Parts: sequence; C-alpha cells; structure tokens
Amino acid sequence: MKTSGLGKFALGQAVPNRDHAVCVSIPTVDDLIGYEEKKPETLQAMSSGYPRFVQHRFLRKLIEMEENQENSLGFHNFLFSSSRHCDEAIEICSIQDSVISERDEYTWMRIPFQSKKTTQVESFLQHTGGLISSRNAEDILLKKGYLLNRENISSHKKPIEFAQKVIAQVHGTGVSPNGVLFASSGANAFYSLFKTAYLHSIKKKKNLWIRLGWLYLDTIETMSLLGKEDEIITLTDPSDLIGLKKVFQQFGSKIAGVVTEFPTNPLLQSCDLEQVRELCDQIDAMLIIDPTMASPKNSKVAEFGDVLVNSLTKYASWEGDVMIGSLVFPDHSQIGRELFDETARTICPPFERDLLRLCEQLPLYPSFVEKTNQSLLQIVDFLESNNSIEKVFWAYQENSAENFRQRAGDGKPGCVVSFEVKGDFESFYNQLNMLKSPSFGTEFSLCCPYVYLAHYNLTKSSKGHQILKKAGISPNLCRLSVGLENPKDVIDTLQIALQGMNK
Repeated sequence: MKTSGLGKFALGQAVPNRDHAVCVSIPTVDDLIGYEEKKPETLQAMSSGYPRFVQHRFLRKLIEMEENQENSLGFHNFLFSSSRHCDEAIEICSIQDSVISERDEYTWMRIPFQSKKTTQVESFLQHTGGLISSRNAEDILLKKGYLLNRENISSHKKPIEFAQKVIAQVHGTGVSPNGVLFASSGANAFYSLFKTAYLHSIKKKKNLWIRLGWLYLDTIETMSLLGKEDEIITLTDPSDLIGLKKVFQQFGSKIAGVVTEFPTNPLLQSCDLEQVRELCDQIDAMLIIDPTMASPKNSKVAEFGDVLVNSLTKYASWEGDVMIGSLVFPDHSQIGRELFDETARTICPPFERDLLRLCEQLPLYPSFVEKTNQSLLQIVDFLESNNSIEKVFWAYQENSAENFRQRAGDGKPGCVVSFEVKGDFESFYNQLNMLKSPSFGTEFSLCCPYVYLAHYNLTKSSKGHQILKKAGISPNLCRLSVGLENPKDVIDTLQIALQGMNK
C-alpha cells in the first residue's frame, strides 16, 4: 500500500499525491455545501477534483493558452475530445452562437459569456465524458514547452490486447478479449452504448426504457439526455419483480431494454437477473448491466447481460489516478453483436498514456478485490453491531442477498458499504479522520457523502426530499470504500467519530 486514506486531509488535497489523482478531500459539511454551491472561497482551495466534475489544472492551463493566442476573452471555453462530441453538444444543447476551432488533439468550443447554455454544456461534458483527459492535456503542454516534465509510465508492447485479456478474464466465462471496448471513462462508455442502443431500438419501433433500481447520477442523466421523459420508467427497488412484471405486461413489445446495476449505487441492492433476463427474452429487449459497485470479479453477470458497463476507475485503477471505462459484449448476445461496431465508432477511446497507466495496475487488480472483500466483511460486522448506526446497506443485505449470492457466491461483497448514523450527521462527518471524497475502489479508504455530491439539488427542497425518501435514500447517507489499510484501523477511525458525535 502506497497511500492510506486514514488521517486528516486538507480541503482540496489531492489523493494520491500524483498529478492525475481522481480523489480530492472535502473534509467538512460546510466544505461540501461550498463545493456544491460553487462558493469562491471553497473552489479557490480546490486545485483538483474528480475530473468530470472539476476541471483539471492542465486543462485550465490549456484553455488559458488558447485564450492568450486567440484573444478569446469574453467567452466560455470548452475542450472536447473529438469534433463528434462537440457537434453532439451543439445539437443536444441547441447552441446557436458557438465558435469552433479544430486542433490536432482536441476540439475547442467558445460561447459568449452572456449565453445561457454554459451550464448545459458543462453538464453534457460531465455526464458524457466528452472532455480530453488530464494526461492528454499534460502531453500537449509538454510538447508546447509549458511543462518541463511529466510522470514516468512503463511502456507496453500491446497495451490494448493485454488490458482486454485481463478484463475478459475478470468478467468470467462467456467473455472473449475481442468483445471488450475501452472508453475514456465509465460515463463515456455508458453514453456511447446507450446512444447506439437508443437509435437502434427506435428502428425496431421500441421506445421505452426501464431503469431498474436507483442508478448512479450519470446513468440517470444520460438516459434523460438522449431519451424523452415519457420513454423512461424508473423502478427504484430492483428486487420488485412483481412491479417489473406489471410493466412488461402493460407495455410489452414497446420496451427497448432494461438498465440496471448489480448491485446498485449507493444502496447495493440486486435484482433477480435470471427473471429479468427471461422477461427481456420474451419481447427481444436488451439488458444492460453495470457490475462496477462490487466489481465484475465478484459479480458474475455476463451470462445474463447483452452488454456490461464498467468504470475501470474503480478497482482496476486501484491506485486512484486513471479515468477509464469499458464495455463488455458477452459471446452469447445477438443484440450485443448488432451494437458492437457502431458503439466502437461512437466511443471515445482512452488516451494512450491513460491506458498504459491502467496496464501498470491491472496485474494486482484481482488480488486487490480479494483483499477488500475480506476487509469489508469485518467493517460490516462492526457497523451492524454498533448502536450509533441506523441502517447498513451492503451487497448481502437481507432484502436482496440471495439475488447477489446467486451471481457472486459467499464472501465477495466488494469494498463498498453505505450507512446512516443515528446521531448528528454533520458532527460525525466533520470528526471522521478519513479521506472524504468522491469515487471508490481505491487502495486508500475513503468516505463519500453520496447525496451531497450526486444529488445536492434534491436536498434543497421538500419535493427533492420526497424523491429521496421514495427511493429509500437518506440525504445523510455515507458510502464507505474500504482500502488496503488494516481493517481494525478503519474500524477504530469510525468508532472515534461515532463516539465523538454523541458527546
């Protein structure tokens, strides 16, 4: 273990201490609010952040370079990984007054400061992963003489083939290396797949999609971005098989497909995949599964899914400094084969140095998952027996344990558990001497204030609170990712904060 997540971390501190770290410390509730409400004093302290949410300093430097060269003051500036993503943003956001400049490595779009489209473009880039990567920006700045050096990354003769082989093996039986595609992020992987699947289903006169479970923010937003509101049905409880069957009975052949996570983020609930697969087969609907939360090494879902979406930023990039994702097309799926070529053309491939950095970490990916499996079992025992904990959500929770067990077996929960405290959340959060940050699946433990970071807008109104309540999600939910530290040290850290909360 190179980096620990236990201890005190300053606001804006990047973890690990590397140029491309994806985690950043947000240590107090006031900091959370300042971050979400974009208060200048908070943002000034944050030189980095989760890359799709906070613009990396190398991208800011690249934009500054463009501004100085092109005299583009008075404009909002955006860097896209490709002209295709830029065109899609213009179309989806209905932008009329953009200025586009093509560069060798990216597309630069400018819109006037007075434009009301800025927030929409920022959201598009965030949810679709259309930005250039920080390593790509670093490479450009180095070539232009704005940087003198960069990190050392080991070379690899065949990085794509190596990574495909490892990812196929991790997913298990029924997955071939040539059925693996890589994307610049997990969000871009899903966006590229869903866009292709959506257009494909329209040709089949299928226009209804089912979100099974409360899914991650970017999945929700991407489906809403590409589909119409009346084309999406959300069932927040993935174990509600009766409710799902009623939807299939009512809409039948109009259903294009089901999108689910196994287990879900952040409540770690699992559906009965065998039954969902049977329902999809009856009407030729596709089933998209994301096994990221517990890792595909644990969640063996390939025999049921048509396409599997995975954020490799988690678990696979366990040192916490790569944004990358994958799509896996299992051998059995006819629907998957129909989508493969077009999705491959749509996806934003990872920058070469991001792929090389992934390859440095992949050899220890399986053992990392196995170690965190064992640690999490001890952490869950502690949380479930502690009087200061209100609720505990993990892969083997009672309401969906059997569904998960059928695909993973016993003792393979991954590294994530979510929980609610009985006492004052702000007091607990502020006193917790642990990295508090987005992401999970890293060698260092961290605690994520999930709703504050993913759905802060829902905490600001009674309607939002009702939406969360219906989904069974508390605004004060904590999502804990266990790393490679001694689990006793993690437990002691939690215990101290829980005891301090009640004083």
